[in-house]
Amino acid sequence: MSKTSTKSSESKDENNHVWINAWYDPLATVTAMSQCMMFCDINGDGDYKLVAATSGKNPLESKRTKQTHRLRVYKGTGNISENILMEEPIAIASYYTDYQNPKRPMILVASSNKLFLYKNLQPFFKFCIPSKRIDEKESEVWQFLSEGKYDNKTAFAELARLRDLNVALSPRSYELLSLASNDDIRLFIDARKNTPIDFPNNITCLSILPKDREGEDAIGCPVVGTESGIVFILSPSGSQITKAVQLPSAPVKFCISGNLDNDYRIAAACRNGNVYTIKNGEVSGVVIELESHPVTMVRIEKTFVIGLMNNTIHCFNTRGKKQYSIYLPAAIKDMEVLDMRGQRSVKCVMVALENKELRIYNGKSLVNTIQLHEQVVGLKYGTYGSEVNSLMISYRNGGLDFKVISRKAVLESKTKSGPPPEQEEPLDLPTKTFLYLEQTKREVDYSSEMHNAFQKDLARVRLNTARSYVKILTDGQGPLSYTSGSSVRLVANVQGLGPKFKVNIEVQNTGKKPISNLFIIFAYDEDVYALEDDARRLNLPSLLPGPLYKFSKMVNMLDPSNAPDTLRLFVCSKESPSPVITAVVNMPVAEMVELM
Repeated sequence: MSKTSTKSSESKDENNHVWINAWYDPLATVTAMSQCMMFCDINGDGDYKLVAATSGKNPLESKRTKQTHRLRVYKGTGNISENILMEEPIAIASYYTDYQNPKRPMILVASSNKLFLYKNLQPFFKFCIPSKRIDEKESEVWQFLSEGKYDNKTAFAELARLRDLNVALSPRSYELLSLASNDDIRLFIDARKNTPIDFPNNITCLSILPKDREGEDAIGCPVVGTESGIVFILSPSGSQITKAVQLPSAPVKFCISGNLDNDYRIAAACRNGNVYTIKNGEVSGVVIELESHPVTMVRIEKTFVIGLMNNTIHCFNTRGKKQYSIYLPAAIKDMEVLDMRGQRSVKCVMVALENKELRIYNGKSLVNTIQLHEQVVGLKYGTYGSEVNSLMISYRNGGLDFKVISRKAVLESKTKSGPPPEQEEPLDLPTKTFLYLEQTKREVDYSSEMHNAFQKDLARVRLNTARSYVKILTDGQGPLSYTSGSSVRLVANVQGLGPKFKVNIEVQNTGKKPISNLFIIFAYDEDVYALEDDARRLNLPSLLPGPLYKFSKMVNMLDPSNAPDTLRLFVCSKESPSPVITAVVNMPVAEMVELM
């Protein structure tokens, strides 16, 4: 029997002792992730046991052992049963198939593309997930290889072309394309070309959906996520598929609420970094887009708490709206819901970090932190034996740690959520005077008349403002002014760094008739600027409707150290005493002095 140690974990919160260390076995050789551990009442007598599926090829260990895959059952501090598994376990679950007494659950073990059902810890039934559909062109390549129509080089090139076209190939084709040596390619094809090609749809995650009512003793339906992104809902017997839903990516974690017969929702965290919701067999439009890939996801009431690979925890409601975020000092290894039962009912989130910390969050408030023995692989919370508030921790080195929540544990948040208390305090209102009462009575009696008078004054202000603006434009005093009935468009801009500037002028006739006898007058401060050839007047040719006429004028700044001024352009006509259109050019500061 493995040596059992009862070393206590070092708590960082000495005033709040949450955990009681029941037992710790560092030599248990059980390295099971959370999806491969569960508490289960196997015999239906109320004595819950720990069921763990261990892998003979532990991906977390650098040196692979030769032990076989096993389904282990723990009671108290020892292992009471072991079953050898045929394939490496992916996830396990337990559920009831009927309401007969004594109620003994069915244990479900997912391996590759198969579901193994155990009853009374004995193999009972095996269900195979339907394989993926193989692409016709890929199947044709392997058929031509077996018939001798393709040689090895042609088949390899054709499969590479299909891969470059983003065709989903079978694992056999991908393995062939990964080979570099011609001898390896020849041996691989010779060994497999005469066997039928298969595309297994491997399982990625597993959960249980209640059938007719919610509760631990309700009849359940297995929910299986696959590599192809298809979510299968099976019958309680596990022998047939009742519903299949296609997701955009392969799911890695399920959070389920409701029951199959009435109303249910399945939140699926997928490998593409999104969380999709399946509502009554249909993919809803609520999509939670994450900034990083999800590590795990748990559900508390009507919210989803998602741990990401960027050391962040986000909480979303069922409509996909973010509630809060928590930023952690280390990477997240696993998360589990702490549903405290008994005299008090509290729901928190336990987070295991890479720095060997185990944190408890009530909402976004940190209520407890302890230091563990080793890096955590999996957490499982539930009923063990007769203790309803139990936590089983699986460590990276294969150890098992069993803890119990103290009855005196304080898990309530110390900080109150919601608005600050000052918001609830009423303001000191002034006393009501006789004048205030008179004004209030007047507003009630003459509310309609006062509203009409206000609207009339507002319309008058708008009218006077519009008239003043039009007068400024027609008088030629605005930055871009014109006379009524004018159909000339004028644009002027400055080019150059100084002290010599080039003023580019564009004139366009926007009317339907030609315009003649127009000229441009330049107005400026003679102490600051000087025009080329001192020509203040620029005669314009006859302006035809439509074409854009371009002109330029050189302006010299007499003293670059002076502040810049404005240059005004007036387009005038011999038939009108006021300008047809004006433009104001704000001259820039001279940024350099011309070298002699």
